[in-house]
Amino acid sequence: MLTALSAVLANTWAVDLPEQPTWPAIVFDIDSEPEQNWVQDGGYDQHTVGVVILAKTLGEIPVLQTSVDAALAEILVYLREEGRGDAAYESDPSVYACFSNHVIRTRRI
Repeated sequence: MLTALSAVLANTWAVDLPEQPTWPAIVFDIDSEPEQNWVQDGGYDQHTVGVVILAKTLGEIPVLQTSVDAALAEILVYLREEGRGDAAYESDPSVYACFSNHVIRTRRI
């Protein structure tokens, strides 16, 4: 995931921003769980990838979101987007932010 999102923006971080962040930035996290509704427990895991884009100008957000969507759609195990919306960066209210959630499925090894 880091490779795909870093291709969109080098300033990409897993889980948390650094102490002195620069903008724009992308932060993502991954929540994984076994697929429950797969035929005979087919050995798949479902991963929800939460992506937050942060920028100093509102105009940067949709441009980066389009690139994030395209980068994630290229991942062979990509299934779908499960929502997006506004987010808040509490450390600096002048920073614009939006979130999107994406679902991927991988075979358990």
